[in-house]
Amino acid sequence: MQDNWIGYIDAKFSEYDYLNSHENKDGFYPNRFYKINGTYVSFEFDGIEKIKKVECGHYFIENDFEYISDVKAVLDKTQKNRLAFLQVSYDGENGEQFELDYNEENKNILDLFLKLPIENGWTENFYKYKGQAYKVIIEINDTDKTNFEIILLSTAEQDIPLLWDKTDRKLQAYFIDKFCRKKNIEVEKTGIEPLHRIA
Repeated sequence: MQDNWIGYIDAKFSEYDYLNSHENKDGFYPNRFYKINGTYVSFEFDGIEKIKKVECGHYFIENDFEYISDVKAVLDKTQKNRLAFLQVSYDGENGEQFELDYNEENKNILDLFLKLPIENGWTENFYKYKGQAYKVIIEINDTDKTNFEIILLSTAEQDIPLLWDKTDRKLQAYFIDKFCRKKNIEVEKTGIEPLHRIA
């Protein structure tokens, strides 16, 4: 095994030899993208000894087109268990909190994050009012029963945010949950299986 991130990650995913994986070239450096039966895991690198970003999520196929869910998990060193769920956005994530240099401590951090797609899996609960999704509650299939809540923003609100956008959406979600008739709120559930269970 090579003593760098590429070798470490290739070895970790080698048992899933049926994964639909591929290598992209982004400038001089390769990326890794693994997917199977609705679960994907992707890695972006800055050289072979630095990870720029790791994320995982749910993908699905409709009418011969492949789509990804509106939410994803990202490795974030500032969060508990190094895990955050975010709404998918055009810009994506950049910065030191998402990066890992190659060393033993960071191998443990990566392994902790990868428990989500490999061992645990999760459920995405999209709450819809009059057919429009306004929030997502993520339930992690772990012993702690960890939950995340994401108030959904429009594409414009994500890419060109105004100061009051998030507050406005939170208020809307609060009033829908508190005052709207439950029969008008639909919950669309999607279970994302861990890779070891798919194997």
